Amino acid sequence: MEKTLFSLPSPLPEGAVLIGPASWPTPELGNSASFFHFTDPEKALQWLIQSSLQNQPPISRLIFLHQDAFAGEGGGDRLCLWLENLTGLNQPCLPILLHADLSANHLVRFFRVGLFDAMWVPLERPAWVNMLIRAEKKLEYRHQSRLILENTGETRETLLNLRRKIENDTARTTSELLHSQESLQAANQQLAAAMDELSLLYRFGRQLSTARNWDAVLRGLLKSLGDFVGSGGAALVLRSAQGGSYSPRQTWQWEESSWDKVLVNLQDQVNDAMAETMMAPGVFSISPDQENKPGAGPRIIALPLEHQEIRLGFLLLLFGTPAERDSASNKFLPFLQTIQVMLSEEIASAQMLDRIRYIGKFNAQVLETVKSAIWVIDENGHTIYCNRAGQELLTGQAAPSEPSEEFLFQIGRGRLEKPASPDRDELPELFLDALLQLDEVEGLLLPTLRKASAGIFRGEGAVLRSDGRRIPVLAQTTLMAGRGQGVNWLVVVCEDLRDSRKLEIQRLRADQLEGLVEMSATLAHEIRNPLMGLSAQAELLAEQLPPQDKRSRYIEVITGEVDRINETITRMLNFVRPYEPSRSTVCVARLAMDSVELVRPRADEKSVGLVLDFDDPTTDSPGAGHWEFDIDGGQIKQVLLNLMINAIDAAPAGSVVSLSLRRCENLHLVDTFSGTQTSSGGLMLLVTDQGTGFGEGGPGKIFRPFYTTKSSGTGLGLSICQKIVRAHGGEIRAERQQNQTVFQVLLPQVLPEGEVIQKSQKEQA
Repeated sequence: MEKTLFSLPSPLPEGAVLIGPASWPTPELGNSASFFHFTDPEKALQWLIQSSLQNQPPISRLIFLHQDAFAGEGGGDRLCLWLENLTGLNQPCLPILLHADLSANHLVRFFRVGLFDAMWVPLERPAWVNMLIRAEKKLEYRHQSRLILENTGETRETLLNLRRKIENDTARTTSELLHSQESLQAANQQLAAAMDELSLLYRFGRQLSTARNWDAVLRGLLKSLGDFVGSGGAALVLRSAQGGSYSPRQTWQWEESSWDKVLVNLQDQVNDAMAETMMAPGVFSISPDQENKPGAGPRIIALPLEHQEIRLGFLLLLFGTPAERDSASNKFLPFLQTIQVMLSEEIASAQMLDRIRYIGKFNAQVLETVKSAIWVIDENGHTIYCNRAGQELLTGQAAPSEPSEEFLFQIGRGRLEKPASPDRDELPELFLDALLQLDEVEGLLLPTLRKASAGIFRGEGAVLRSDGRRIPVLAQTTLMAGRGQGVNWLVVVCEDLRDSRKLEIQRLRADQLEGLVEMSATLAHEIRNPLMGLSAQAELLAEQLPPQDKRSRYIEVITGEVDRINETITRMLNFVRPYEPSRSTVCVARLAMDSVELVRPRADEKSVGLVLDFDDPTTDSPGAGHWEFDIDGGQIKQVLLNLMINAIDAAPAGSVVSLSLRRCENLHLVDTFSGTQTSSGGLMLLVTDQGTGFGEGGPGKIFRPFYTTKSSGTGLGLSICQKIVRAHGGEIRAERQQNQTVFQVLLPQVLPEGEVIQKSQKEQA
């Protein structure tokens, strides 16, 4: 460790004690006798004990503890014992720990046994100066406490002298006896008041330092404090954050309907009129409001709570009259100042602990929500931490739901040391059970990863799950500082590659399908030319045969098959060819009625009923304009005909096929280019039949090209329908609802170009 890391800035307090390595005092301090240096903490403690036993006034000392003074196994326990022994001395000593890498849990433990402050090195001068200021305030607080104790001793001596005087002067007059009794009563009251103050201070400090929830403690503290000083109400006002607004944290017998006004007046009177309202350093007397009322005056004692020149809030005591406030301030001012310092320190410490807990909780929640599996492995290969994704990757089962606070205390303590649940013992180990395999690593995996350059590795491999499955992963590792000097842990992050590889397979399939479509278009072009020749030759043969010749029927079969092949090729070309709708204002209701009439003969032939469900466009409400949309009428008509013909072919005899038209204010559509969901008004067309459904393929396959469930079909009809609907910015969906098959065509409302221009002009006007 560099010598300059633990350098102490100037000024160095008079009589300071330095406990640390022999080379610690920096050269700039020289051989000054203003401080004392010890390399052995026990020798320093014995020297302090001897100093406290000497008959001389107590000396206030600042003791600076070097981190290495308690290094080694059990260093934290030795430091705690050393601090406990230090607190028993008569001299007011403030131990300050200089450290570089201690955790928050260690620091909290040291603070609880008597550590005054802990400072990270290297030391910055502002932090050094702030520490000296807080130390001065702390020593002043102890000086006040010592004065109270000395007054108590003097009072006891006075009582003894009075008793001796009474015994020796039994012959004195009755008036002198009464006077002595009055003096004794006053001394007893003074002693009782001092003991009550000490008892209350001790109880407040004890409750604040040990309480987990301050709500009940603060209310009890305000009540006890108000009763003790004779206040009619009390309130603790704190800031939510540095630079934030003030708000009451807890009140007692102070029901204020307009706290905002009180707080504004409080800040104005404290900040703008400090010279007039200051009662003592850091204590102010203010009015509840700034209005001039009969008999009004400063009835509130305001004690600003500050830490390191940052105002945390106020402690407010409300009295009935200014006279009551003056009486309480004259009697309890030192006591209130002590309460002020104690509350400031405790609130600052509590806020710091809250921030530490919040950061830990935040990190735990982040680690538990990421999709990548994360492990922290110690030097022996044991799992220190494993997040939810890692547990699910190892076991193939959902990880147990646990509060984030539990994860906070598991991190860094070892999973196998204190399991959070009975099932956690059964969680397999990533390295000890050899569940991680990397393609680029041969031999022992853990030593190889730890010896990698800076502990950083990236490569593909697999995780062998407990059910025997092999999960492909992309593994990344790095080293992090563990607990203890020179301890390094290994962080392993594994990304599940199953989804990415599925997407790659789907992309390859899409590329193959695209090639198949291009090949189909080429074949269609090459096949159509010979078909035209076959059709022409068949027509020539038909003209040369006599009308009654039986061979004419063979010619009809040839021409019919040629027409069927040509129709199939036309469908293929329509599917491959790019399509751009030719929009115009169309009455969709009329379009639907025409479509129903065109397929009615086919429905009658199969004994299937047809139902058209929509508002009558000939009535006054909603009117014919209710169904006017800007679409390609011919193409949408083709979609309706195709869906209705498929429904009629699938419907059993005696059933009904229905076509429904619905206007919708909010159509939830997915943009196929960006993948985002949009919502807009539009039209919904529903075609419903009572057929058997989609077969084994399900609704996910029926829109694929060349997929069909019919014995004689090309499998391009629904693909072309989907292409037309998407060109209109809509969607076509298929699903089973109870025993019915429902096709939904969703078309967003698109205004004609003229209406868009008119609307834009109106908005500009």
